[in-house]
Amino acid sequence: MISFLSAARAFLLLCPLFLTSVAPASSAAPALPDDAWIRLPPHPRLFARPEKWSALKTQNTTDAVSRRMFALIRERAEILLTLPSLDLPEKGLNLHGPMRQMQGRIAVLAMTYRLTGETRLLARARVEMKELAETPHWRPGHFLSCAEATTAMALGLDWLYDELTPAERDACARAIIEKGLKESLAAEVRKESWLTSGGNWGPVCHGGMALGALAVAEREPALAQRIVARSLAGVAYAAAKYAPAGAHSEGPGYWAYGTNFYFMFADALRTVFGTTCDLEKPPGLLRTGDYNLQMTTPTGTMFSYGDSVPEFGYEPVMFWFARELRGYYLAAPTLDRLEPMCAMLVSDRAEPDASRLQPLGLIWWDPTLRPEPGKIVGPLTWWSEGGPQPQAVMRSSWGDPRATYVGIKAGQPASGHGHMDTGSFILESRGVRWAVDLGRDSYALPRRHGLGDELFRETQESKRWSIFTNGPDSHNILRFNGSVPWVVGKAELRPAQHPAVLSGFVADLTPAYTGYVQTAQRGLSLRADQRLVIRDEWTTGDRGSLVSAQWMTYAKVTLEKAGALLEQNGETLRLRIVSPASAHVAVEDWSKAPNLWDSPRPGLSRIVIRVGTAAKSPGELVLVAEPGELTAAAPADPILTLPLEQW
Repeated sequence: MISFLSAARAFLLLCPLFLTSVAPASSAAPALPDDAWIRLPPHPRLFARPEKWSALKTQNTTDAVSRRMFALIRERAEILLTLPSLDLPEKGLNLHGPMRQMQGRIAVLAMTYRLTGETRLLARARVEMKELAETPHWRPGHFLSCAEATTAMALGLDWLYDELTPAERDACARAIIEKGLKESLAAEVRKESWLTSGGNWGPVCHGGMALGALAVAEREPALAQRIVARSLAGVAYAAAKYAPAGAHSEGPGYWAYGTNFYFMFADALRTVFGTTCDLEKPPGLLRTGDYNLQMTTPTGTMFSYGDSVPEFGYEPVMFWFARELRGYYLAAPTLDRLEPMCAMLVSDRAEPDASRLQPLGLIWWDPTLRPEPGKIVGPLTWWSEGGPQPQAVMRSSWGDPRATYVGIKAGQPASGHGHMDTGSFILESRGVRWAVDLGRDSYALPRRHGLGDELFRETQESKRWSIFTNGPDSHNILRFNGSVPWVVGKAELRPAQHPAVLSGFVADLTPAYTGYVQTAQRGLSLRADQRLVIRDEWTTGDRGSLVSAQWMTYAKVTLEKAGALLEQNGETLRLRIVSPASAHVAVEDWSKAPNLWDSPRPGLSRIVIRVGTAAKSPGELVLVAEPGELTAAAPADPILTLPLEQW
């Protein structure tokens, strides 16, 4: 009988396309050892081998955290038994949502069966897998749908392998091979962009295909080896985007999507071959869990720049980081979400899309980790150290839901899932988000109104920017004569160096407004008493400019002589204009949807502070945001007159 490795090599010799289909992002692309495929372990082998499954049964009785996590998973399984089949449609380009639901169903039912032995769960998992296998195609035209479906079937086939009949195994494996893996080969011929994507599409599509390949490797050894090797080369493009400090250009929402799949791939390699192929080694990868913590605000929401949303999700990859780095603090925010998520599930019988990978959280949780009282979670002042989309965070403390938090975003709009938010910021204090970033709106509305082709086209003239949440009108940015920022004008960010500034950053906005002004900069500093100082400076060109500073808020706004008073949830924040005295303040109602393709935003207002500047002249706007009981009678602060070049 021909050996597994010999078959693979023979296939590769007949398929030279593989050698060039996905060029590695660097000359040191990760690879498996030559003999890795010779001794393929039996099923189950994805994320947990038989001994791990046995250990989980004990862990669920002896470890309180594991018991809580499994209770949530089991509750979901019980809810799923009461829900009808998904009945996946035969037509339609995009099955992304339903395939993610299917993935969650199969993973939850399979895990709960393995840990309880209750055959009713196995029976329902078989129903879901049959439905998925019989779906004519997994929507390769929208390859994320195909990758999610392949992942779903790989989990079911691998985790339930011994309980499936030979005919069921054949049907599941055939579906993975024909509707997943071979479709990815056709994508190579079409040179689809996900093959070399540095965004979330790369790790999701490559990771999903690799999981499918590992699940059917004994049936199609050469094909499996080809797919895994391509995935190792392909995810290197995404890995490069985390450098140098682990920040993510697409925001925390898409960070979660791509990063979970990236480390699912790495962990599956480890459980199958005993190695991650050093996928965690590129710069920033092992620091990116800290990025997620820094994006989490004191109120437990997210700094929702770009196409992210403020809500905090359940991200099992944080348990992977906690295990690998021996840091309970990395898992703590996700653990805090367990009870609220369980209550939501029970109350409205929902199937949360983002929590479909809950079973991996239980597998990756290390019960030897313990809380570390008094441990410093991270620095109070953090920045991305450059990167594709520079950003920074300042906070007054950790662990206090009333702490003050400032998130700053530089970069450029023309970056995956980017918005016209160059120089924008958010501000939280006293448990209230005073300056908001709306994140993304629904993708369904623009598609319904003919903007589907424009949703992710990030050229200057794209109608993507006409979507309110994406364009300049909804962000806390500077505008010059109502200008629209250049989408390829990248603003850099640097930490302040002057001793008087203490905690602060300066963004050079000039590239975003080339042709409108000669220079533009924004500096933000969080003071020791939790005031926020915002200093904007610019120099006009051959024409004068009406400069506008925007501030989006859901607070009630009352205009004052030199600023505005914001009130929300029984708390107050005073926005005080320090300079110039000629600045004019107005408040605008943005609660109604400005276009048919936008959602209404009840209670949303925009504070606009305008300053006129003559041609070829410098200008400035200095603001102080004072939360709570702070007053204008505070001691003089030298930073208020300190030019940004000295910061």
